[in-house]
Amino acid sequence: MIRFLKVTHQHANGRGVEDVSFALERGDFALLAGHTGAGKTTILRLIYLDLLPQSGQVMIEGKFRHAVNPHERALLRRKMGIVFPESRLLPDRTIFENVALPLRISGESSHRVHLLANRMLYRFGLQKRVNSRPGELSSGEQKKAALARALVVRPFILLADEPLTNIDAQAGAEIVELLRQVNAEGTTILAATHQPQAFDGVARFTLRLKEGRLASAGGGIL
Repeated sequence: MIRFLKVTHQHANGRGVEDVSFALERGDFALLAGHTGAGKTTILRLIYLDLLPQSGQVMIEGKFRHAVNPHERALLRRKMGIVFPESRLLPDRTIFENVALPLRISGESSHRVHLLANRMLYRFGLQKRVNSRPGELSSGEQKKAALARALVVRPFILLADEPLTNIDAQAGAEIVELLRQVNAEGTTILAATHQPQAFDGVARFTLRLKEGRLASAGGGIL
């Protein structure tokens, strides 16, 4: 489903990835592990087309994506779920409105928007927070709301950048379990994390990065 073929992208500060090759198949749950600056976020940005390779190829759903136009990029991103280290919830909107936003953008009917958004909020234990603003939620609740928003359109892949950052151990364990359930239902997950041990027994393999290169993996290496 996703292939990196000798991909290099170096940032101005010298960080990035170099000569990276791996494969992610539909239904996988994989981790990107490594210290800060190892290249984890760069790989996620290359997948959701925020960056393009300087050399090598990125293949997504059977197509090389090095020359997509802005319209194609926007359409592809709508099929992905993306979660950043910070929640990026809209502070002036309720939690329901935040989670419903991707559905409205995709053109769902008002009935479907309410049905699907409320169903996802219930699943993430946020049914009592639908009318709250993000600033009224705990950091763990904000992270759950961000995940609910990313998953409400049933994306073919969830890209999660440090999904356990700035939350306590209990909230982290709840999120790991929710991700396990989502993956068991067929959603592919790629999570960048500096806490791979938190996903023991859940993730199927780990791509370990060191100084922008893949150092080892339990699977996925081409």
